[in-house]
Amino acid sequence: MSKVNEYLEELTSNILLNNDMYKIPADIIKIAKVNDIDVYEGDLDKKVSGAIKYDKNTHKFAILLNKNDIRTRQRFTLAHELGHFFLHKEILKDDEIHIDTMFRMPDEKEKEVDYFAGALLMNKTLLEKMYQNNKTIAELAELFDVSVSAMTVRLDILGLL
Repeated sequence: MSKVNEYLEELTSNILLNNDMYKIPADIIKIAKVNDIDVYEGDLDKKVSGAIKYDKNTHKFAILLNKNDIRTRQRFTLAHELGHFFLHKEILKDDEIHIDTMFRMPDEKEKEVDYFAGALLMNKTLLEKMYQNNKTIAELAELFDVSVSAMTVRLDILGLL
């Protein structure tokens, strides 16, 4: 995950994104827009959480979220697709579209992107500070606008549980 950590450090050095990453909850729609990525919702199969597409004609990326998913799932999916954009942009340009489905067997790239999504949505520094204030996992999940399971995984990764 060192590549992800390095990239998050680069991302936070950008002042505009830095301000957005250090908000609770992170404004990931704004992060997408700043990077000229359009975000759409669509009525997708319940197994499909989202997709990221590269348009070779416009040279732009677009992310599609399943409008049937709950908000916290959509936020994680958007952060996940942003991870693909930041970490695998060149691969996406060749593939043109990447679809993320539920219950997939994650490969290393998907694990890396899930880690990125968790780090983007639940900033380590802010989460550690909030955790020290004796907040419950449910309270932290609500503050960061993520699911309890996503918060539990992030706290575990950070060694806070």
